[in-house]
Amino acid sequence: MEKPDVFHSFAATSFCGISCAQFWADFILWEALLNTHTQLRAIVELGTWQGGFSLYLAAQARGRGLEFRTYDATPPDRPIPGFVRLDIFAEAEQLGRWLKQAGPIALFCDNGNKPRELKTFPPYLAPGSIIVVHDWGTETLPADIPDTLIEIHGDYCDQLGSISRVFELA
Repeated sequence: MEKPDVFHSFAATSFCGISCAQFWADFILWEALLNTHTQLRAIVELGTWQGGFSLYLAAQARGRGLEFRTYDATPPDRPIPGFVRLDIFAEAEQLGRWLKQAGPIALFCDNGNKPRELKTFPPYLAPGSIIVVHDWGTETLPADIPDTLIEIHGDYCDQLGSISRVFELA
């Protein structure tokens, strides 16, 4: 059996051997965000995929005493801590009620329709929350950002080469 070329393949990005759709720059970005935004009480990920990045976020949450949840309509191939099977748009009110009571959170928009996530869920967030959106410049563009959000840490994202962007409530 031929071994994959893990040093040249995007699909080879993993955490604990489980595939991630993030670049390593995103791991560094999240470490800095969580070190800086100490008011956060939870990390909520929209879009689990195989759960590699979910495991990283869950470890970050556990180490910091935060709650962690990850939502997706399709379960990953293995159990992931904090996984909730949910169609986030069909059950937006249910999810919104939980977000509202969770206090300031880091909301990670990385499901199938990031512009729709950015329009649907920020109104449920408590002051002090941050929103991180993935696939900036491809699936998410500046025109997709509602007027209720202000970009923060943009220069840092650029320095890292991250394809995520960070926002706070206006």
